[in-house]
Amino acid sequence: MNLKKILFCISVILPCTLMSQVTFTNSNPTLDNSLLTSGCAIGVSDMNGDGLDDIIRLSNARNLEVEYQTLAGTFTRLDFGSLTGPNSEWGMAIADVDENGYNDIIVGGSYNYLKLLTANSDGTNYTESILSDPQIFLQNANFADIDNNGTIDFFGCNDVGVSSAYSNNGSGNFTYDNSNLINATSTVPSDNSGNYGSIWTDYDNDGDLDLYISKCRLGVGDPNDGRRINQLFQNDGNGNYTDVGVASGLVPYAQSWSANFEDIDNDGDLDCILINHDVSSIIYENNGNGTFSDITASSGIATQLNDLGSGGIQVIMEDFDNDTYIDLFITSRYTSNTHIMFKNNGNKTFTEMPTPFPTSSLSIQSAAVGDLNNDGFIDVMSGFATGYNNYSSNPDILFLNDGNSNNWSEIILQGVASNRNGIGARIEIYGNWGKQIREVRSGESYGTMNSLMTHFGLGPDTVITKIVVIWPSGTVDEVLNPNSNETHLIIEGSHPLNTFTFITENISIYPNPTSRYLTIETRSNADTTFEIYNLNGQLVKQSKILSDNNKHVDLSKFSSGIYFIHINSNNEKYVHKIIKE
Repeated sequence: MNLKKILFCISVILPCTLMSQVTFTNSNPTLDNSLLTSGCAIGVSDMNGDGLDDIIRLSNARNLEVEYQTLAGTFTRLDFGSLTGPNSEWGMAIADVDENGYNDIIVGGSYNYLKLLTANSDGTNYTESILSDPQIFLQNANFADIDNNGTIDFFGCNDVGVSSAYSNNGSGNFTYDNSNLINATSTVPSDNSGNYGSIWTDYDNDGDLDLYISKCRLGVGDPNDGRRINQLFQNDGNGNYTDVGVASGLVPYAQSWSANFEDIDNDGDLDCILINHDVSSIIYENNGNGTFSDITASSGIATQLNDLGSGGIQVIMEDFDNDTYIDLFITSRYTSNTHIMFKNNGNKTFTEMPTPFPTSSLSIQSAAVGDLNNDGFIDVMSGFATGYNNYSSNPDILFLNDGNSNNWSEIILQGVASNRNGIGARIEIYGNWGKQIREVRSGESYGTMNSLMTHFGLGPDTVITKIVVIWPSGTVDEVLNPNSNETHLIIEGSHPLNTFTFITENISIYPNPTSRYLTIETRSNADTTFEIYNLNGQLVKQSKILSDNNKHVDLSKFSSGIYFIHINSNNEKYVHKIIKE
């Protein structure tokens, strides 16, 4: 196994081990507690700030244990013990909510209190506190900067009523605040129950976070009942959310359990995989204009997605073979071996991978992923719950990816104006493959907390043209010609773009900073509109049409400072920070 040495900017690593195919090895002997049996909620994240992914589990779905990865390829363990409340924990999310450099944990379950585990000043232990009312039946959990003020807020999917949003005061103290953050009520009137999976994602590429909720209400047979109509809350950039689920094409009127969003075709926007229980699970392609198309029939795996039936639980989307394309891993509650992994063929079709996990007849019900042996390939921490969230008698298994000859890049973010973890940031990586994109998220799919370290497969290529990070604050960092097969720690503002900068291949803005005029150029002939906001989110210049004969924006009357320009051109949206001198 090769070991990475993480530096503040760019680090060095030996070449990864070469193998011929994607397989996983049961690596429980490396764990400190190889007999732990967890429920649904499993996490992978760097908890002690050493740049290595750690494992966060709940023994018997109740007792918190953290296993810290070491450079020696083994794990050491913190046994925190039992958490408050009598029931199993169902959801988990992880983030540095008080910005002390160490990640914190939130968990909850069936009327089991929302417990915040805050790391101490050296990251060696945690203090448990209970979030205030209302008491909810937590399904999925997310940390996200909902109001984009630089602090991490919490969103909890509520099985039996409207979901709960909690505002962070910047010191890790949370206050229930649905009125100011997001009030995710049913568009079709109902009791607002049925909230299962949730994910915060910029589905429309406009630079702000939107929210998708998978809705499911057992025993409700009417597909038009509000308790089972999925919701897509579109953010207008000023923290106002509108449900556009039906208009976007992401409402199948089904019992939906969970969803995930990644770019399966490397075209620069995020596609969706949706797990349903009463109709076939679905692959949706992002059309690039705020709508999605069902491409399940042509995906090559329509039969397998239909055969999941009511078994599918989580969908995890990662490039497991490092070939530059996002693969699919779906867990299942069935007791027989029905979890399934699909290889992305690079043409919007997939192929089932034959038995990548040596589990005998056991089915993986819950999993979280990250780089758990520090070799540049994505590994899987898996659990074998019973029912939906109860622990079983079968110990969890750490499956380490055996790797292959493909190359990779891994990126850790450290926010400054944005939240410390960079949650909500968009990362782009460029090379011979074109462009790949990822988002940094805390909590996704259903009960899943995947690594906050972003992973890219590079295939046979070793040359990376650039890495671009678009932070929630609007800051854009660009790292030119970074090495491959290394982990890069990028600190917000450490690699600012040049004054003449392409935001994408299609738009450039200059000069920036500027004392008066800002010039916007596009490679298409389409008219371009824009809006400019100040740091308080106030619109300070109305939308105006720019053309080839009028490319200039007059900022002469603006006060000196930082502003954000929202650009709309050729059905694409961009957000960029501008500086008025």
